[in-house]
Amino acid sequence: MSAPESQSPEFACFEAAALWCVRLCEGQMTSAARVEFTRWLTSDPRHRAAFDRAVAAWEDVHAVEATPELLALRVEALDSLRRTQRARAAGPPLLGMRMTWVLAASVIIAVLVGIGFWWYPHLQQFSSGIGERRTVALNDGSAVLLDASSEVRVRYSRALRELHLRRGRAEFKVAKDARRPFVVYAGDREIVATGTMFSVEIIQKEIRVALYEGHLSVVGPDRARTPLAAGQELIAPVSRSQSHIAAVNTLRAPSWTGGLLEFVDEPLATAVERVNRYTRKPISIGDAAAANVHISGVFAAGDTRAFIEGVTAVSPVRAEVRGGREVLFRR
Repeated sequence: MSAPESQSPEFACFEAAALWCVRLCEGQMTSAARVEFTRWLTSDPRHRAAFDRAVAAWEDVHAVEATPELLALRVEALDSLRRTQRARAAGPPLLGMRMTWVLAASVIIAVLVGIGFWWYPHLQQFSSGIGERRTVALNDGSAVLLDASSEVRVRYSRALRELHLRRGRAEFKVAKDARRPFVVYAGDREIVATGTMFSVEIIQKEIRVALYEGHLSVVGPDRARTPLAAGQELIAPVSRSQSHIAAVNTLRAPSWTGGLLEFVDEPLATAVERVNRYTRKPISIGDAAAANVHISGVFAAGDTRAFIEGVTAVSPVRAEVRGGREVLFRR
């Protein structure tokens, strides 16, 4: 977050609002100054917005446990204001007034910018390594369980909880907060919830959203909303508006959260991508015919050998070692 340029109209408005905020909060307003303030406040809608922002930020210091840096900024602002008031009383009236305006405004701007940084929705990034599942506790009480080789970025503000699933899969247990929607972005989809439990996966150029508890809606690239109920999974190709709904079992946790990979009539290409999240020796698909073979079964995550042996034993697929890695072909 950066402050506006000091020569811009935005900065001038922000500077004036900061000063009026200090003078009002510290009781340094004569009757004439109040008339002047009212005239300034009503002369431009932007003045009201800037002043409301300044007051809200100033009050936030009292309302929350501010960081030591912010408390120090506020103390500095008040001390500077009192010093400039004494200088105004001792010096020429016009010069003293100008000093008060300049110094007080500059210090309160420092405080408000500091608060702005503090309230600014900082970006956090969490990822899991190959074969690693990771649980992340968020500061609102929500939790994210990352599947192996997955990544999520989190940006919280006072109005919105935003998360971007960059790759892989994650399960979200959302703390209820009706004032702040919980939005997960995955590919070209937005998953909007307030308090619920669901998972999102990016795989084979598809977005998969499975809902286990509560309610949510999925917003497509055409901005159409698709509501989901518990026990439903939305499967949508990336960059396409169409999607379809399938059933999921809500009576038990997803198998991957317990270290198992379960496939029910899944294309081999999808299964292999999930298996590869758990191995440093990834499997490859040798031809399109093999990629489209559908398989079923339950395998221990990370046991690549068992997966290959199981698939080749019951499916029309064979395995070859090429370039030091296992490659699956249609048999």
